[in-house]
Amino acid sequence: MAKGFQMDTEINRKDTLKQTKQAALYALQKYEINWNSIHFIQISEHVTFRIAADQGESFLLRIHSAGKNPKEISSELEWTTAMKSKGITLPVAMRNREGSLVTTAYTDDGKQYYATLLTWVEGERVEKGEHTEETIQKMGELMAHLHEASTDFSPSTDFSRPSWGIHTFERDWAHLELNHRHFISDEAIELYSLAAQKVKERLKTLTSNEHDYGMIHADLHNGNIVFLEGEPYPIDFGRCGFGYHLYDIAQSILGLFPPQRVLFMKGYERIRQLENEYIPKLEAFFIMALIEAYSFHAKNSAEWDGLIEEQPYAEAILKAYISGSSFLFVPLEISS
Repeated sequence: MAKGFQMDTEINRKDTLKQTKQAALYALQKYEINWNSIHFIQISEHVTFRIAADQGESFLLRIHSAGKNPKEISSELEWTTAMKSKGITLPVAMRNREGSLVTTAYTDDGKQYYATLLTWVEGERVEKGEHTEETIQKMGELMAHLHEASTDFSPSTDFSRPSWGIHTFERDWAHLELNHRHFISDEAIELYSLAAQKVKERLKTLTSNEHDYGMIHADLHNGNIVFLEGEPYPIDFGRCGFGYHLYDIAQSILGLFPPQRVLFMKGYERIRQLENEYIPKLEAFFIMALIEAYSFHAKNSAEWDGLIEEQPYAEAILKAYISGSSFLFVPLEISS
């Protein structure tokens, strides 16, 4: 996964928040909006703030991590603009006073960040235990609409976004191997190693075509979808890039219960037909997404307790995958 802010200690977290707040206040001076309050949301790939303005308007201000390539930020906005033109409701980037979509911002001590200001998409997140059959199916439909809208996307010559595949997976797996001990035992990491090898072997066999590969959200999990009057809307496109549609689906269903995954796929195929015998590929991408997620959080001590609690379920999935047993759509027996 792309490198985010340093949050491995409470000191680093507090320092990050202090500096990005300063950068946020600097950046807001560069936009033609009459704002009256700023509210911190979270720290992840970027630090986000909700900006309240006159007439009840709201905006999302993102402060991007140090070292983030401004060309990649601009390319994300190029793609979301194209998706907006296809009728997808999503956050739209605002231009600053100089006409740019990306703003250079500074802290009090001169540290440089990049900032983007987006329109706020109204809606509420729904916890996975509170979803109905209809809302889960609509999530699948939403992803299918995004894939359909991207089929004829033609990037500019300067377009630069990551490609999610075997090279990024090998990088994330290597990172997890080095940093697993806070929540994965040395015995269990052998399961992960066998599963990772099987995923890599599967990825080496894949060839892309226009139907199953293209620009994807790459992080459309339950927390990055908001619902308004029963309809789902995508947010947080910070991880978008090139990849297989099945990988995009795997990222979305990773946090769903097995019966919900069935409903998600049903909703997806209402809009867009999948290839025959897609499940083995989807299972490989599911394990890929699982390992990526653990790699991303491996050095964040605030996540370790939750990751420890997940391990019995994760190990059951890995055992099923290694043995060749289907696991995506059936409840698994968890060892105590």
